[in-house]
Amino acid sequence: MATQRWIFSFLLGAMLSVLAGCSSGSTANVQNPPPPPPSKVAIAFQPEPSPALNVGFSENITAVVTNDPNNYGVDWTVTCQNPPNCGVLSALHTASGTATTYTAPSAISGNTMGVEVVALATAAPTANVIAPLTVSTFNSSLNAGTYVIQAQGVDSSLNPYQLAGAIVLDGAGNITNGEQTSNYFGSLSLLDTNLTGSYFLGNDGRGTITINTNDNNIGGNGIETFAFVFLNNDGQNPRALISQIDLGAATTGASATGTLELQSSSATLPSGSYAFVMDGAAVQPKLGKSSPYPIAFGGIFNIASGNVSGLSDEIYGKELTETGAPISSTALIAAPDSFGRVVLNLTAGFGFHQNLVSLQLTGYIVDASHVRLIESDYTASNTNSFGLTGGIAIAQTVPQGGFSNATLSGAPYVFGVTGVDLCCSNTIPSTLTSAGLFTADGIGDFTSGFSDTFLQLNCAQQTCKQNGITGAQISQSFTGGYSVDSTGRAISTSITFGAEPRPAYNPTYYFYLTGLPSGAGEPAALVLAAGEVNYASFAIGVAYQQSGSVAFSGDYGMSFTQENGSENDGTAQFNANGTAQTLSGFADSSVNADLPNLPDQAIGGTFNSPSASGSFSGTLQNANQSSAFNIGGSSTALPVNYYFIDPGHSFWIETDLVSASSGEVSFGYDAARTPVCATCP
Repeated sequence: MATQRWIFSFLLGAMLSVLAGCSSGSTANVQNPPPPPPSKVAIAFQPEPSPALNVGFSENITAVVTNDPNNYGVDWTVTCQNPPNCGVLSALHTASGTATTYTAPSAISGNTMGVEVVALATAAPTANVIAPLTVSTFNSSLNAGTYVIQAQGVDSSLNPYQLAGAIVLDGAGNITNGEQTSNYFGSLSLLDTNLTGSYFLGNDGRGTITINTNDNNIGGNGIETFAFVFLNNDGQNPRALISQIDLGAATTGASATGTLELQSSSATLPSGSYAFVMDGAAVQPKLGKSSPYPIAFGGIFNIASGNVSGLSDEIYGKELTETGAPISSTALIAAPDSFGRVVLNLTAGFGFHQNLVSLQLTGYIVDASHVRLIESDYTASNTNSFGLTGGIAIAQTVPQGGFSNATLSGAPYVFGVTGVDLCCSNTIPSTLTSAGLFTADGIGDFTSGFSDTFLQLNCAQQTCKQNGITGAQISQSFTGGYSVDSTGRAISTSITFGAEPRPAYNPTYYFYLTGLPSGAGEPAALVLAAGEVNYASFAIGVAYQQSGSVAFSGDYGMSFTQENGSENDGTAQFNANGTAQTLSGFADSSVNADLPNLPDQAIGGTFNSPSASGSFSGTLQNANQSSAFNIGGSSTALPVNYYFIDPGHSFWIETDLVSASSGEVSFGYDAARTPVCATCP
């Protein structure tokens, strides 16, 4: 080392001076020569290394040393959090300006691993630079193809937000094309084409999607990012659950959950009858209502040769219209474009409005049975737009006109819905959560019903009036009646709870039946739910028929939404241990937005033995000081109730809004997932 050489030469010089002094008999003072001037050796990367690469990939890294007259070059080291599996350098010493090649390890224990490659100037090791790298796994199990993406949630101001589109994945981490429609309240409905970007799937089933829209109306730079959890490639939809989270350069402020589904290779013009539901906000509220004003609608429509006809029910804030309003086309549906996008131009005779309502719904076709919908009529050229809404259409399997009360019967039904607690002029989505189950006897009666329903801001119940505990809860058994018309539209009647809440709660449920039988793995109905005067609210969701033996064990993906004055949306992968009745995994949520990449947010939980009805309780919690979930109140875990659909699917709902005054409502969906490789977690 240079320092060592200088010390040696200094000592040699001093010894010679002493010897010379002794031999001459001189009495002159002998002084050490001054040290050499401080080294001005400097080192820098040229160019700066890329901060991220995938497992097994390599990167050339070059450092240049200046003010080194001897040209001693560069020494290299690599360190990481899991030594010795840090990767390798092709050379531990190079000349200045000559690259060493860093190769990441071929496998790592999680999705990401931090690595530091250090370059030191050989002439002066105190002159050094550090390249922090993130090594990430990439798994190609998410097949190449066109995927339909949809998400719904809130924007940065907690207004309703929707996105739907189609992106082309190349199987190697690149988005090569695509288009999307997005709705930000206070802005126009945006159609963006020629999408590009990237995606990443880790070996634990978690991944990210980055979409470059080239539209600076989206977050100021046109970038959107999503976390996702891979479910399967075995022909069942959805392929993945997604949550929109701002990561890295994305600054949309949106937080949402949704799905990523492989599009059928032949996305043709829809035909036949479909059940559908939509929700969001009105753009131009009527009768002096403030904006945004929450709206939801659902119904049945039939498509024949590009022409739409059908009926629909609308909930306009606290105003319920249950007329089965006619809907029809104003123009034929054109053939889908190359991304499966179709446009439905409609009118609806919703009774609450003075005139016919004009609607433009854009659909992104997943396959012949599934179309993801987003309203797209709020444009610069349309001054009479209706709203900003999003939803889904599912094909009916029963011939048009073939439904009756007997269609709604058989195995118990499990439903899950989220919506708006309309108390106190609230307009924020996901402030109402509800899950439950019931049996329908096929002749017009609901039996053995039970629901957990939570309204975050409602103050009608005595717990609120007497103790100041904000929020309402209805966790009760119920019975009631229903009537199914020939189109598959079912309306509940006289819902009565066994221990009637005070004040009374008498919701109305609209079920738009698909005709799918028990065990089909698909919704038996889409649901539109309406509260009443004491519990003003609405919600949309799905209902399934239970099938299979009640069990909760194996690998699952999860999506969830939490609302506590701000919204937290996320996805996760976990394993449920049916013997120990515990679960553990990792989650990604918008609580951790604005980070450069996904952190490993550990989660855990417990659950009780499932009951014969398929309902059971449990807890969800953050683990190892992570913060994937918001935990309301003073608790360290979320108490939840699970509602079993089949061994691979369930809903869950947080239950401590009133009991612990948590101030928070949460709702989640679990779906069995296939590990992305035989040795992957």
